[in-house]
Amino acid sequence: MNKPGREQALACAAVTLGVLLAACGSGGGSDSATVTVQGDVPIAYVMRANTMRMNPTNGAPTAPGGDLMIREKSSPSAPEHNITAQFTQGQGDASDPEVSYDGKKIVFAMRCPTTNTATIGGQPACTGRWNIWEYDMTTGGYTGGSFKRLTSSTQDDDVDPAYLPAGRGFVFSSNRQTKSKTTQALGQTYYALDEYERERVFNLHTMTANGVNIQQISFNQSHDRNPVVRPNGDILFSRWEHVGDRNRFAIFRTKPDGTDMFVLYGAHSPGNSFLHPRDMDPAGPYKGFLTSSLMSLSGTNEGGALMLVDAANYSEQDTPANRTVQPQGGQAQITAQALNDGRGLSRYGRVTTPFPLWDGTNRVLVGYRPCEVTRNGNVVSCATLTTAELARLDDENRTEAQIAADPVQDNVPPSYAVYMYDPAKQTWLNVAAPPAGFMYTDPVALQQRAEPNAADPTNVDATLAAQNMALIEVRSVYDTDGLDRMGTSMLAAADLPAGCTTAIAKTAPTDTLDTRAQVADLLRIKDPADPAYGCAPARFVRAVRAVAPQSNMMGMREAIGETDFEPQQILGYAPVEPDGSFKLKVPADTPLALAIVDAKGRGIQTHLNWIQVRPGERRTCDGCHSPRRGAALNANAIVNTLASALLPSMSSAHQSGETMASLRTRLDPTALSLGADMVYTDIWADTGHGGVARAPITVRYTGNANPADDLQTPAPVNGIINYAEHIQPLWARNRGAATCTGCHSDPAKLSLQGTTSGTGRLLSYDELLIGDPVIDTATGLPVTRIEDGVPVIVRGAAVVETMTGNAGGLARKSRLTEILFGEELMAGAAARTAHPSPPGTAPNHATLLNAAEKRLVTEWMDLGGQYYNDLTSSPSVVNVAAALNQASFEAQVQPVLRASCSAGCHQPGGNAGAAQTTPSYARNRFILTGDPAGDFNVTLTMISDTCNAASNYLLSRPSTVPHPAGAAGQSAAVLPVGSAGYTAIANWISSGCTP
Repeated sequence: MNKPGREQALACAAVTLGVLLAACGSGGGSDSATVTVQGDVPIAYVMRANTMRMNPTNGAPTAPGGDLMIREKSSPSAPEHNITAQFTQGQGDASDPEVSYDGKKIVFAMRCPTTNTATIGGQPACTGRWNIWEYDMTTGGYTGGSFKRLTSSTQDDDVDPAYLPAGRGFVFSSNRQTKSKTTQALGQTYYALDEYERERVFNLHTMTANGVNIQQISFNQSHDRNPVVRPNGDILFSRWEHVGDRNRFAIFRTKPDGTDMFVLYGAHSPGNSFLHPRDMDPAGPYKGFLTSSLMSLSGTNEGGALMLVDAANYSEQDTPANRTVQPQGGQAQITAQALNDGRGLSRYGRVTTPFPLWDGTNRVLVGYRPCEVTRNGNVVSCATLTTAELARLDDENRTEAQIAADPVQDNVPPSYAVYMYDPAKQTWLNVAAPPAGFMYTDPVALQQRAEPNAADPTNVDATLAAQNMALIEVRSVYDTDGLDRMGTSMLAAADLPAGCTTAIAKTAPTDTLDTRAQVADLLRIKDPADPAYGCAPARFVRAVRAVAPQSNMMGMREAIGETDFEPQQILGYAPVEPDGSFKLKVPADTPLALAIVDAKGRGIQTHLNWIQVRPGERRTCDGCHSPRRGAALNANAIVNTLASALLPSMSSAHQSGETMASLRTRLDPTALSLGADMVYTDIWADTGHGGVARAPITVRYTGNANPADDLQTPAPVNGIINYAEHIQPLWARNRGAATCTGCHSDPAKLSLQGTTSGTGRLLSYDELLIGDPVIDTATGLPVTRIEDGVPVIVRGAAVVETMTGNAGGLARKSRLTEILFGEELMAGAAARTAHPSPPGTAPNHATLLNAAEKRLVTEWMDLGGQYYNDLTSSPSVVNVAAALNQASFEAQVQPVLRASCSAGCHQPGGNAGAAQTTPSYARNRFILTGDPAGDFNVTLTMISDTCNAASNYLLSRPSTVPHPAGAAGQSAAVLPVGSAGYTAIANWISSGCTP
């Protein structure tokens, strides 16, 4: 009944910032110094150097000069105290304060160099890494409290702490990777890097109130950040989803033990990165709403729009939980003037780290910075910009040279100040302005607040837990969302078996609250006597695990190849039952992806986020979809209705509520285990009572019923496919006049030769993965476009597609698959034009490869078309931890990169909304954010030979004209041979040479 009131409150929770901010500047001076905020509360926040580069992709950015601050009231005239100066001594940093539920303690992260003289408990206080600390004001008040260092690692970084309820300790984010570093793919032990191959991954961990029993509870391949506890006891956090061409932060939730982890909001909504999510006051009119700052992956110093998200009623923008909720809604900016949630100029400023007060006032503390630029080197307000100046700053098609020549620059350091935003009064009041050269962020109110529910650990299967295994059940893959990720839009006419007019039978939903107009007709699909039984396309699920990039390794990017996907390992296959269900055992505490494949082994969709299950967890999902709310489709009367054409032995064994997969695996527990091959036999159809059995399927690498269907070339081992080892031999296999390398030897068309190309990889790989430049018919020159100020060559469609679009299966989207199977599937028109079907005089390509060979090529494409999926197999990937170290990199190389490279195209880029569109990461593999550890690791990926410095991408590409390749008219190299910068990098590379 209170929902209309909440929507009205949301609609009017705004303020005219243009008027307000004209009187509010950055720095120490402010006309608001005499203002006292009504309802003052004591606050804590961090002071940090405003020269520090912050991006969502940085797990723990740092710069000297940071400290934890306490202000006795939320007023600019209130006393302010530097709490940590005794430890940081001007050389450390602080971040992420969080207040205890009684308001008397602050837990925070602090980093200080080992050269500092401070001590704690008689021991040196500083380890040189980020540690978790607690400040207790119970007896000493704001300035006389006591400190406790909870973690003390000298090798790892611990940040983003938050109190767990009932004194159960803390949740925090850390790159210590307590468990995952010991259980990497292929039995290896190492620290994993994120999917930009930059920083050690930050995952969620918990520990007791005394800082012991540290347990890893999340297992993402990129960072999990900003954990806080929801009123119901769940942990809310921001997860960096970077699988293939998906690249964004969404809001996730999990239980404190890491079970039941799922996206809560933002996987397919407008905007790129939802950071700093928190619940609004659970006792107020915004109960169920979240605040978040929404921004791009880079270029904003972690500032963006102030969002209010109705997570209680929407799983995504315009995706209501049920029919009682308005169709439109989900998220809204709560400022009158829209703040820019992307890169570029934000005329009304940017917000970071919002903190809603739970005191009945519905106010929100935020870090806020106004819009300022430099004009001819002088800092001015954006309110002074002319129309022409604004148009230039908003022009995304300017080149770097045009940007650099402009007297107006969007380059003012982010001097965030602490503001109190009051939606009811529509006021923003500056309560703490930083001194020059600093910023204030992460404000928290030192107030008592309602303690969340203390969630008990999930009951798990002890036997599975002892095996470090878990169970996943999907009730029906045909229970899909509005994005139709496993619906008819993912299919082609060629997918229809003979006699079928539609692949997935549809009907109106029986649930009156269901928001979908039509759903899969599971009663027909699972009835062996109905034609729909044989038409349904999902036949197997393929389980895959991530093979994480390793820290301190060089040559990785060349070895991974021309793809946005990181290496992966196939764990195996399980059948999808007629009702669309499957149930299987999978490794616990492992980043997993599940792909539904058709009868020929081709993925219908690509899983674009990593899922996890904890040891012994039994995880059930309704279907294949983002977090659509509502009841499962395969439930109640539908799941319990059994067709008369089912075998009596199966019907009589069915228990209420069981899916077909649950029934099958209960009767035969061995069916829970993944198999190495695609093997299916219909155990459901009673052919004596009108049932028509599905045809059996068996596709193995070797040991097929017909030996002609076996691989005659090396078969993958342990689910690892490497191009040179497993795919190139298929092209070279002697097929007489139809041998692939015999016909395809012309690089101007398509060469499948096994010779080495200029990239150091086999020529055939680059030919398949890299599209030809698009040529301007008028000039005869390559067509270029501007991306991030840099001209890049526009390339046509490649033969092998590595961009999923709407999560489509990569093999089915690749023209190579269509040619090798003789079917038109999901390749685009441009690919079919660029790579037409072979002429009638050519051999029939649909019969050139046998079943095992087609399976192998399909698997390689579906994984992402990597060159190596086991990087240790690549001769270019070498551990250089001792030869090239971070300290020498920071001194000799990073200054050159900052001056020459990092301002332009070498920046993180992301996507937004349901259509996961973003420039391919394969075009821009060298991501620089200014973080020393991350820039060091990603620089190593661009080096493959320390004894021949000039041959490495790190030097060969920026010393070549043009660079990038689309920079027509460029006369001088970005990094000329013999220049000081070139020489500094060359000397550093050569220092790692050990002949």
